[in-house]
Amino acid sequence: MKISRKQYLCGFAATVLFAVIAIFNLGISREQTPAQPLPLRVKTMTVSSDMLSSSLIFAGEIHSQFETPLSFQVAGKILERHVEVGDRVTRGQVLITLDKKDLEQSIRNASAQVKHAKSALDLAQKNLDRYKKLLSAGAVSKLAYDQSQHEYKSALSSLEQANANYEECRNQLNYAELKADKDGIIIQTHADPGQVVNTGTTVLTMAVHYNLQAQFNVPEQTVSKIKTGDAVKISSNYSTDEIEGKIFEISPIADEKTHTFRVKASFEDNSNLKLGMTVRVALVAAGSDTSSFIPRCAVTAINGESGVYAVENSKVVFRKVSLGRLKENQVEIKSGLNTGDVIVIAGTQRLHDGQLVEIM
Repeated sequence: MKISRKQYLCGFAATVLFAVIAIFNLGISREQTPAQPLPLRVKTMTVSSDMLSSSLIFAGEIHSQFETPLSFQVAGKILERHVEVGDRVTRGQVLITLDKKDLEQSIRNASAQVKHAKSALDLAQKNLDRYKKLLSAGAVSKLAYDQSQHEYKSALSSLEQANANYEECRNQLNYAELKADKDGIIIQTHADPGQVVNTGTTVLTMAVHYNLQAQFNVPEQTVSKIKTGDAVKISSNYSTDEIEGKIFEISPIADEKTHTFRVKASFEDNSNLKLGMTVRVALVAAGSDTSSFIPRCAVTAINGESGVYAVENSKVVFRKVSLGRLKENQVEIKSGLNTGDVIVIAGTQRLHDGQLVEIM
């Protein structure tokens, strides 16, 4: 059977039309298939058992129970400082030296005054002996003898005064060297070579490396819940060991700037804790509730209810929480969190319940 040209063209056009319709329908079906959403990257933190304990934890610092400010007993210009912060020193060691030129000149002047006073005393002694003989012979009056005796006593007093002045100048020369009165560690320097210091001006602070203590500040709402003798646990960032201690002093006056109270706790000497080290001090305050502090940026609100986003199976779940006190950039969570919960602390404003997330 022979196909005409017209029938061929109609068949070809129909084939092309069906192909276009099929491709169009395929595109529509693809567009109607929803794309899988990409997970949002979020920053998280894990709620630990330490955070949910009833212990109140404060940042503290290790100090010595005996920290001594050192100063000169004479004024002068610092010639040389022999120590730096952290140096261990022994009793009698020279720490700072003053310029001694003026003090040495004072000693020379005092020595000359002593010699002059001795010479004047010798002359007064001879005059007294001479007038005593003349008085016995009746050659001088009793008044003249009394005058020579007064001159002798005056010369003797002048010599004693000159000797005392000389000893004082010698002591001042010795004071030009600041020496350690006991073994210890230099924890602060307050003056440098070339600086002129007055008598009593603190130039160094020295501490003994034993009898250490932890010092920390507590807020007004906490100080009433603690007392001397309360137990504390002290730990550092460099060791997992917790060292037992006891509060032995609570400042009766709040700091005028921070309105916090200084607390001191003693503990047994431990090689893990060094002078100046930052530590965590945990104490159990009477009447404290189980709570934790988390970054304020982790808390959000849905329909007027406060909560956080917890990560479960790569999805976020809105968890209602009960809020408490504010502390700097943190907020207290009184209830709603459990140990091991992973919560989002950044990017909460972009999240919704059930959203896929990826932990950064």
